Amino acid sequence: MSKQEILYVAYRDEPLEEGVSYAMYMANMLGETLRLVLLSPSGVGRKFNDLMTAVTFAEANEPDTAREIMSGDDGSRKAASIQSYLMHKCEDAGIEASVHIGLEATVKVVMNFLRQKKVDLVILSPSVTGSRSLLNKLIKFSPRPVITMARSANFTSPDVQT
Repeated sequence: MSKQEILYVAYRDEPLEEGVSYAMYMANMLGETLRLVLLSPSGVGRKFNDLMTAVTFAEANEPDTAREIMSGDDGSRKAASIQSYLMHKCEDAGIEASVHIGLEATVKVVMNFLRQKKVDLVILSPSVTGSRSLLNKLIKFSPRPVITMARSANFTSPDVQT
């Protein structure tokens, strides 16, 4: 019989340490595997911000930096670094885990994971909890218990090497 899974949902660009530590604690205590899903903020707003950042660098006579921002190569390197970091962290703690990075931040993506019968519990990071539209839909449609997390006032994120 395969183990049940805990699904931890967070945004890729938020501080991960506190939420991942809690999800690992829960997986360890319940003897379950951990599936970490790190969503990429989606939509026109993010693309517009990237475009405006690139324009700013181009206007400041830094065309190489502008090209790098528009190419998105740094995002894939950072994603690989985050994935490696999280896998080693779980491995060191003796927790079986899988990490999914870069999926678009939609309820449909999360619901696809929930349709798998192995998911027993959902934990939402502080940023996903703060995203009211995503939070409300997940709570309404999730067939599994959903745990939400509040943001800690004194938490600072660790630097992940890229």
